[in-house]
Amino acid sequence: MAASGAPNPKTHKPRHLAKFSNTPVIGRSRLLAQFQKQTTELAQKTKRPKGAAFLPQHFWVWFSNYLKSVFNGKHKPFPVYPPDASGVYPLRAFKGGSAIKIAIAGDWGTGTVEAEAVATGMSRENPDYTLHLGDVYYVGGPAEIKANCLGEDSHGYTGVRWPHGSQGSFAMNGNHEMYCGGGAYFKIFLPTLGITHPRQEQLTSYFCLETPTWRILALDTGYNSVGLPILGAIPWINTFAFVGADCRLEDGLIEWLRGLKLQENIKPTLVLSHHQYYSAFPEPAYTRPARQLTEFFPNQEIVWMWGHEHRIAIYDTFSLTGRNGLRAYGRCVGHGGMPVDISNPKNFSLSRAPLTFYDAASHRLTDGTRVGRNGFVLMTIDGYTLTFDYRDQNNKPMFLERFVGRADGSIAYSHDPPPLGGLTPVK
Repeated sequence: MAASGAPNPKTHKPRHLAKFSNTPVIGRSRLLAQFQKQTTELAQKTKRPKGAAFLPQHFWVWFSNYLKSVFNGKHKPFPVYPPDASGVYPLRAFKGGSAIKIAIAGDWGTGTVEAEAVATGMSRENPDYTLHLGDVYYVGGPAEIKANCLGEDSHGYTGVRWPHGSQGSFAMNGNHEMYCGGGAYFKIFLPTLGITHPRQEQLTSYFCLETPTWRILALDTGYNSVGLPILGAIPWINTFAFVGADCRLEDGLIEWLRGLKLQENIKPTLVLSHHQYYSAFPEPAYTRPARQLTEFFPNQEIVWMWGHEHRIAIYDTFSLTGRNGLRAYGRCVGHGGMPVDISNPKNFSLSRAPLTFYDAASHRLTDGTRVGRNGFVLMTIDGYTLTFDYRDQNNKPMFLERFVGRADGSIAYSHDPPPLGGLTPVK
């Protein structure tokens, strides 16, 4: 116990339970997420090992909570912008500087010691804005939003606060927020986000951030990312439209995009989403959003950054939607707070996704589980140059790359050789 007058030691949420989210098939299901949530709370309340959650009296609590989340349904109607709001937020550097800095993390909302370390690293870079790519664990309910994002202590665990930039902060929707219907994300988290001066609240789960030279489109793939209970997590069966989740973009979001008239004011574009367009790892590809976006980028390559996969991965430009489909430089940065999956890439002749760099380094948790490094991305927009500076949880550089845009929306790409101990090139 802490000495009288001394602060109580921090007790972060356990990491060993979170690692099961990397399990194939069942790992990213609502069934498991509800179990992880209950087990985390039970372990702190009772000081008993996580196996106690399997006892009959606790099993029924877990199962009843699971059923409540299933039949509660998702937050409706899907929140869209009111007529007097465009959903376009102009970006400005602190005190009128030329370079705008945005610190980005995906799958960060875990309440773990790694999440706090990443948040600290982001804050130390003094970003103008911060941006979360989605997923507050385990089911994104009110208590978890408050503990894992707003810094409130809960169930004996120390809360962790999502860092804000000097000019503001934004957060996207993920599948884990939707396991509890999404209500807490929309009603509790969003009102704390947006532009700081002058105050512009983030009104919904999609938005556009703009500079005179670059456009950033943040899109909600999480809203339609939860399929039928149990069946939605089973391979082959979940390929049926009424069973699985295709992460399609809602009609209201598509209409908003059409209203932006992107082809009348073409800019180099970065798309942000929670779910991946493609992957070189044993993960599914969510191509429905890319097919929906084709009308907005008929002859234009884009940069696309996502989370969901608990890893960092860099890809060459690629299309998984056909010869005339959307071509994108894919970037996976879902390594913000969850135990990082270190599974090897699939056979490239099968996956086709052209992986160029990934993090092959690893370390062990105290239970012996081998995991990768957590971290974030420091993005800088300086004129037409967009730079991604990848940092680990200790704020050490891992990789640096840049995209130089042009007035016609085209992009030129380059990168620096990875530093010692940084990302691993694919040979």
